[in-house]
Amino acid sequence: MSFDIATLTLETFLLVVVRTGCFVAIAPIFGHKSVNARLRVLIAACISLSVFSAFDVRLIQYDSVLGYTLLVIKEAVVGLSLGFVSSLVMSILVLAGEFIDREIGFTMVTTMGSTSGSMVTITSELYDKLVCLIMVITNLHYFILKAIARSFEVIPLGNVKINPVYLYSGILDCIIQYFSIGFRIAMPIFLGTTILNVILGILSKSSPQMNMFAIGMQLKVLFGLIVLSMAILFVPNITNYMVEHMSNMLSSLMGGF
Repeated sequence: MSFDIATLTLETFLLVVVRTGCFVAIAPIFGHKSVNARLRVLIAACISLSVFSAFDVRLIQYDSVLGYTLLVIKEAVVGLSLGFVSSLVMSILVLAGEFIDREIGFTMVTTMGSTSGSMVTITSELYDKLVCLIMVITNLHYFILKAIARSFEVIPLGNVKINPVYLYSGILDCIIQYFSIGFRIAMPIFLGTTILNVILGILSKSSPQMNMFAIGMQLKVLFGLIVLSMAILFVPNITNYMVEHMSNMLSSLMGGF
């Protein structure tokens, strides 16, 4: 018995691995810092094999080694772009957590972010862990796999044509939504602390002998924790919205290739 592996088929499969591997390297859940590098390679290989078997991936024709190198670079750009946008959506939680901690006075307390690998505030890490946990429990991470699989339908192998105008408008919209959604998540804390500051300002005018600065610091921390504990109940809704927004942004980005 002899086994014959077509060289062209293997090279096409390697292009699938390049796009999928670059996506998995920085995508949410799969690109988490706690996930071992070898495990990421295994996940990328399994996803690539599934995509290669399920989709009718046509064999790529090229003229020289330089031509194949350009194909590899294009696939890497597509994978990294899709992974970056999906991770950018998850980093909205870091921005929202920083807004919240700035209002309640927790900005001095930082920890090493398990996703970004940089120093983040404790509320940012809390939101990130909760959303990732909900995504895994409710199988929402399958939408991330669906996005990379769908990219092979929208952007066939070897047919990557970058549209700078469309790509620029898509990235600009991502940045605008990045700040908008982050502020909306932190809105309950922001409104609550604003009302508390107004009340403290009125009390300081009516009772000048009271040290409102010392009282205000403690009240803001206590009030902020109470409102934050109530806002935690909306984390599942935030998770659903984040996944839907991620899907829309990825679809918009695919239109630029």
